[in-house]
Amino acid sequence: MSSAEKVNKGGLPSLLISIADGVIDLGWGHPSEALHPLADVRRAAEFVLGGESVAALQYGAVQGFGPLLESLAGFLSNQPAYGMSVPPDQLFLTSGASQGLDMAATLFTQAGDTVYVEEPTYHLAHGIFRDHRLNVVGVATDAHGMRTDALEDKLTKTESPNPVALYIIPTYQNPTGRVLPENRRRRLVELAEEHDFIVFADEVYQMLHAGAPPPPPLAAFDNTPGGRVVSFGSFSKILSPGLRAGWVQAHPALSARFTGSGFAISGGGVSHFASNIANATIALGLLGENIARLRAAYGDRIRAVDAALREFLPGRCAYATPTGGYFFWLDLGEGVDTEALLPYAQWAGVSFLPGRLFSVDDAPSRCLRISFALYDADGLREGIHRLAQALDAYTADRDDHDD
Repeated sequence: MSSAEKVNKGGLPSLLISIADGVIDLGWGHPSEALHPLADVRRAAEFVLGGESVAALQYGAVQGFGPLLESLAGFLSNQPAYGMSVPPDQLFLTSGASQGLDMAATLFTQAGDTVYVEEPTYHLAHGIFRDHRLNVVGVATDAHGMRTDALEDKLTKTESPNPVALYIIPTYQNPTGRVLPENRRRRLVELAEEHDFIVFADEVYQMLHAGAPPPPPLAAFDNTPGGRVVSFGSFSKILSPGLRAGWVQAHPALSARFTGSGFAISGGGVSHFASNIANATIALGLLGENIARLRAAYGDRIRAVDAALREFLPGRCAYATPTGGYFFWLDLGEGVDTEALLPYAQWAGVSFLPGRLFSVDDAPSRCLRISFALYDADGLREGIHRLAQALDAYTADRDDHDD
C-alpha cells in the first residue's frame, strides 16, 4: 500500500503503517490485507445494528460489555491453546493489549519503581514503562525464554533493585518467537509470590500456534491467594487491530483493580461498540473460523521463510524456526551490526528491525527481527533474497574497510 493510499485529503496519515514504494518491509508486525476478515466484520456489524436497539452506541458497563465477557470466557475456555477454565469475573475489557499494559502500569506501579523484562523484549513496551518513569532491568534469556534461574539470582542479590512488576511475553515471544516451558511458567509465579511482585503477561499470540498448542497462559499457573498474574489478550491478532479491543485476565482481586479504577468508571466501558462487534463474531461462529484461517496462513508463511533462509542465507545466520506467532529472530554472527546493515537493506529494497531496538541496555546487536505477518509466501521469499544481497554488500564493504 502506498503512502498516498494511507492519507486523507488534508495529508494526515490514516494508518500507523508506512512503507516506501518498492520496499518489502519485514519490520512491521501487522497482518496483511488478505488476512483482514472484512466479510465477517461486516456481517457482525449488521448483526449488531440490524435491529432497532441503540444499546451498542451507548456508554458500556464498567467491566466491559457483559455479553462479550460471558462469550469470551466460554470461547477461551474451549481453546486448545488455553487448557483452562476462564471465569467471566477474571476478565476486564480493554482497547487492546497496549492500553491494558498502560493501565496496569498506572494501577500497580509508581514513578521510580523497577520493572523486570526479558532481554531482549518487545521494544514498544519500553515506551509505556518510560512514560510511567519506571526503572527497567533486563533478565537473561535462552532458547526457551526467560531464565528463571537468572531471575532468581537477581531477586536474591541485595544490589539488585526489587521489582514491583515483571513484564514477559511467554508464548511466541516478540522478538524471538520463543515459548516459555511449563516448569518455568510455574516457577515464575512462585517467585512472584515469594518476592511480592506482579507479572504482566503479554499473551496476544497464544492462539496463533502453527502446530501443537503451546503451554497454557501464565494465569493457569496462578494459584496464589490474591493473584500474581495479569494477562493481556487482544482481538488485534485474532480478528482485526482496527477494532481496538482486548482483555485482561487476572485473579478477581486483581481484575477488580481495573474495574474500580477512575478511568474505567469515568469511561463507562472501554471500546463498547467494538466489543459488540467482537461478541457477534463469537455468537455467529466467525471468530473460531478466522483463527483457524490465520493459523493455516501463518504456518505456510513460517515454512516459506524457513525455506528462503535455507536457500539464500545457508550457514550465514542462526535461528530457531518459530512454532507460532509473528516473528523470526536471526543471528547473523560475529562482526555484524544489524543497525549498520539496515541502510544496505534499504538500498536492496528490504527492511527489518535491528536487534538493538529490543535491548534494555541499547547495545549494538548482531541479531534482527523479521515479521512474516504482512507478506505472503512470494513476498517473504523475495524479501529474504534482498536481505541476502544486502548482507553481501555490507560484508564486502566491511572487509574492504578492515583491509
